[in-house]
Order: sequence, then structure tokens, then C-alpha cells
Amino acid sequence: MNDVARKKILIVEDSSLNAQITADIFSKYGYEAEIVRTGEEAVEKTKSDQSPNLILMDIELMGKLDGIEAARIIQQFKDIPVIFLTANTNKEIMEKIKSVTGYGYILKGVNEYVLMSTVEMALKLHETNIMLKQRERIFQFYHHLFENSPNEMYIFHSETLKFISANRRARENLGYSLEELKEMTPLDLKPEFDMQSFKKLLAPLYEGKQEFVIFNTMHRRKDGSVYPVEVRLMLIESAKEKVYMAIVVDVTERKTLERELQERNEILSTIMKSAGDAIIIIDDKGDVTFWNPAAERIFGYTKEEVMGKELHRFMIHDESLYQAYKKAFKKFQLSGKGSAVGKTIELKTRHKDGHEINVELSLSAVRIKDSWHAVGIVRDITERKKIEEMLYQQSITDPLTNIYNRRFFMQMMEQEIERTRRNGKPFSVIMFDIDHFKSTNDRFGHAAGDMVLKSIADIVKKRIRKTDCFARWGGEEFIILLPETSIKDAVGLAEELRERVSSMTLPEVGRVTASFGVASYRPSDTIDTILLRADEMLYEAKASGRNCVKSE
Repeated sequence: MNDVARKKILIVEDSSLNAQITADIFSKYGYEAEIVRTGEEAVEKTKSDQSPNLILMDIELMGKLDGIEAARIIQQFKDIPVIFLTANTNKEIMEKIKSVTGYGYILKGVNEYVLMSTVEMALKLHETNIMLKQRERIFQFYHHLFENSPNEMYIFHSETLKFISANRRARENLGYSLEELKEMTPLDLKPEFDMQSFKKLLAPLYEGKQEFVIFNTMHRRKDGSVYPVEVRLMLIESAKEKVYMAIVVDVTERKTLERELQERNEILSTIMKSAGDAIIIIDDKGDVTFWNPAAERIFGYTKEEVMGKELHRFMIHDESLYQAYKKAFKKFQLSGKGSAVGKTIELKTRHKDGHEINVELSLSAVRIKDSWHAVGIVRDITERKKIEEMLYQQSITDPLTNIYNRRFFMQMMEQEIERTRRNGKPFSVIMFDIDHFKSTNDRFGHAAGDMVLKSIADIVKKRIRKTDCFARWGGEEFIILLPETSIKDAVGLAEELRERVSSMTLPEVGRVTASFGVASYRPSDTIDTILLRADEMLYEAKASGRNCVKSE
């Protein structure tokens, strides 16, 4: 049974002849029609589990309830679109109709095409109203997530820099109310910045050269006290304006801040949603019959360029994919069914200018004049995908050295052990530690220590292969996974890295060295056993005077 045939229309009409004529028209177009004669019967029908999708209601009815009163009662407990049938269009009747429903009326005796168009538009309008209510609930849910995020979150104007919103954590940490913050700018919280220097910091975002900016600064509370923070800034563009969003983490508690990626993704994706969805309708030949302004914005084609033309001919550039679409569309032409019909799917397509965009497509089939037409609602999710990728990279990357973190390294180790067990090719692990790092920190300060960590990370990144996995293990300790690498080759690489590190001279700090431990996979190994051996080799290197390589 197709989508339209499943839709049920209740005809409330005390004229049996008129009711049957109308029911026959609905049946002709694939709808299921049921007839009742009184307002009381209509109310009872809508209380059942098999309530109709739409009610066609005569105003003047048998019984105690007229159509207006019956509709008013029904809409108190069921959200069902009601279209009134009337022969009288005086002001009093029109005012009553407007007080009950937003779906209008039909004059008795109209032809079937006007009747069907009105019914189909009412059903579509009802679906749209439901969707808007759902979006409002989703917005409220995301606003709840924003408001209750454990991080400080701010949104501020791109021109005036005044705060538009700040969540509960921000207000509690700073001691300001939202009303007070709305009269302030980030400069009031960051004593080291003035307008010129802060605008310079924002310039790469505003000019589209960078997707986000990360920097460390101090935040000043209302009571004058300050605390160190890491600020992540990004520019959010909507149809109306540009705003900045800031996610602020108190770095004194960094080790306690373990964020759920999905939560942040939902918060950001809500803010990044496009202003509107594209609505596209194609007929039984695949030609475009409707193309709204949002479709022009998302795809770059004007209405004049696409109307009456085959949609997929200019949307699909790969000939093999186009032929596959043609085959699937033949099935749709016959039955209104298809693998994507009634579903929401994500796919990639191209803008008119050639750049690739990610979209979310909801596809439905509509029976019009004995042929199947497709209605697609398309949302541009390109920015959301970028945010997902950004968040994923944040979750696997050490923020100081910009190399992989320990959690991601462990995932790669699991995969490499499985791969080695399948193909029998060896892999090795290098673990190394910066010698006397605590003394460097104590003597020259943490900024110098951070410089040492980043400099050594850069040296290693430039030498290893793309297939290798280089991670910060913790503190001043690093680790490298070397797929398809023997112990001999791993030792050679470790020795080369040791020499490169020891030959490096850093400002103020001078020369630094590192100790290396190397282990290779054995058939009986688990992650813990091979890492334990690499760690033992590292400690043997340190015990042997440091600045050397030891292997099993």
C-alpha cells in the first residue's frame, strides 16, 4: 500500500449523496475515506486509535453540534487538520472558521481538482507545522545543553563584540548576571587585550582564513580575581548575522575535563544549522516542478535554471551514478517506492560552482494526477560535518604538542595487533623520555618546558612515516608505533631520533637529550606486555646513563 492510500479522510456531511460523491473523489486519488453524518460521530471517530489524517467538515450538521463546535472539541484533544465545507461565506461564518482552524474552507460544489489541491496542501501544511514544533523542541533541548554545559560558553556580536549570551557555568565562574554581561565585551574579561589586539586575533576568523582560533589568557571575575583559561573561538554565520562563539576551559582543572563528543557536537550543530531547508519537487519524468529559495542558496542554481529540467542530470556528475539513479527511478515511477523513500539519508553532492557539499535528504512520494512525484527536503550539513571532524580531531590530539594522545594510541595498538595476527608482519614500539625534564621546568619555567616538548615532537613528526603513530604518552614521555617494522629497523630509527634530539639547541634551555626503549611484537603479546617491555628498555637506557637506545 502506498503512502497516500494510508492517509485517511473523515467526511462529516449530513447529505448522504454529497458525502458519497466526495468519498468517491478521494478514493480515486488513493485516499481512504470514511463518512459520518453528525458532529457527535466525528468527535467519537477522532477519539479512536484509527483517527483520520484530515477532516472535511460541513458546518451545518444534524445533531446538537454544528461543524464549528465539533471541530473546536476535536482540536482540544487531537491535532488533526480540519477543512470546512460551506455554501455560506458571510462575515460571521468566516470569523468562526478562523477561530477554529488554520486550514481554511472549501465552497460546496467546487471541482475535484480544487478539492484535492486544498486537501493535499492542508496535509502538507499540517506536516510542516508538526516539523516546526519538533524543531522548536529540539532547539529547546540544545539550548538546555548549552545552558548546562560544564564549560563556559559565550556568544558575542561580530561587530560590537558585546555578549549576546553566556551559559550558567560562565555566569557562576565570573560572578556576573546575564544582564550585566550583555553590556560587556570579552575585553572586560581579558585584561591583557585591548580592542586593536583582540580584533587582530579575530581577523583570521572574520576573513575566513581559519575555522577556529585557540589561545591562552586570563579571565577576570567580577570580584577582580583572575584565573587561567584556554579559549577556543569560531565564527558562526547565519542568514541574518555573524556571531562568535567561545568555548572556555579553566586549564587549572584540565585533567578533570573529559567531554562527551556527542554533547558538544549537538550544541555546536544547533548553532550552526542553516537558516532554512531546501524543498524540491520532481515529477514522474524526474523534472523539477518546485525549487524554493533555500534550494537556490544551498545548490547555487536559480529557479529559472532548473524548472522543467531533469534534476539529476545536473546534480549527478558521475555517469555511472547517473545510470544507477535512472534504474532506481524507473521503480519509483511505477510504485512510488525506493530505497530512500520515507527515510532521511546523508549524501554528498555539488554546488553549481563545483565545490562539494554534504546534505541531509528526507524523501517522500506524492501521488498527483495518477503519477508519482518525489518531494525532497534537503538540509546543508557541510558545516556540521566540519565540526564533527574538528571535534574528533580534538578528542584524539594532545593540545600542547599537536600529536596524538594516549587514548588514540591505544586504539591504534589494538588494530595493529589484530592486523599482525592476520598477516604475520611484525611491528615495533619506541618509547622515549626527555632526560632531566623536571630540572628544565624548575630552572627555566613551564613555558620553556612546553617549548622543549613541542620542539621534540616537531623533530619526530618530520622524520616518521605517515603510517606510523606518534603520541604523547604522558608528561615528558612519548611513544611511536611502527607498523611492519622489525626490531632492527626500529632501533635504527630510535638511534637517528636520539641523535637529532641531542643535536638540537633551544633558546635559553640549550641542549636536551632523550632516552629510548625499543620492543617488537611477539605472537603471545598483548598491548600491556609489549608496552611493558618497551618501558623496561626505556628505564634500562636511563639507568645506563641516559641519552642512549636500549632494545630487547
